[in-house]
Amino acid sequence: MTDWQLELLACPFEHAALRLEGKQLVCQECGRKFPIVDGIPSFVVPDLAQVHDEKEWLWKQSEMKARNEQAVFYDRLLGLIFLTPFEVRMTVSALLGDRKRFETLVEVGCGTGRMLQHFAKHADFVVGADISLESLKRCQERFKRLGLLERTLLVHADASFLPFRSQCFDAVASCQMIEHVPSHRMRNRVVSEIARILKPNGRFAISGYHYSLLTRWFGKEGVHEGGIYFFRFTREEFLELVGSHLRVENLRTIFGYAWLASGVKGS
Repeated sequence: MTDWQLELLACPFEHAALRLEGKQLVCQECGRKFPIVDGIPSFVVPDLAQVHDEKEWLWKQSEMKARNEQAVFYDRLLGLIFLTPFEVRMTVSALLGDRKRFETLVEVGCGTGRMLQHFAKHADFVVGADISLESLKRCQERFKRLGLLERTLLVHADASFLPFRSQCFDAVASCQMIEHVPSHRMRNRVVSEIARILKPNGRFAISGYHYSLLTRWFGKEGVHEGGIYFFRFTREEFLELVGSHLRVENLRTIFGYAWLASGVKGS
């Protein structure tokens, strides 16, 4: 693990600095230990169950299992193959705003890296966090093929308890992840964590399922095949969720399928 990677990381419980001890990271305040698995620091530890209620944690375990199983074929899903080119163009534009490039950028919920690989073109150092370790391993393979691994950090983490220092990123993206967080309380924690790790005047872009005429036939709340919880947002719900923690400058829809909120964190 390099110095720049270690400088970004912090204990997800105490937000304290970490020290490297062999193949694990140790919190300098609480002493919790976090393993490094195949080069990927893992912060999805048993103590996380204690900061969720039982139902929240059961849903997250269900999603971890499903995402790990789907990692091998996720990038071949037809819906994503169609949507990704348009989603990339719109999200990159929203994230950049009037900027040309960022020093540090993180995607919260990066999965196998389908979006992160495009964000990497616009940052010196790029970070991806996801709750699925198998998806991160696929992302790692992708970034190695692309020659991007030396300036990339991948982290196994819960989006509601991010293992990063406060105000350490110039840009934060989260693409269609927040709809799978299984409670209003935890969805609010995700956005508050994004706000915490974003530098003053840093840019953000957050997308989530849109409860529209197109998607309402599939239900407002439910479970995808494999046991993945989902929630679709009305315009007011999504604006309230993001706007409670960050200043939303633009809110638009991606073909009635997802909302895309973007803006700048206040100084």
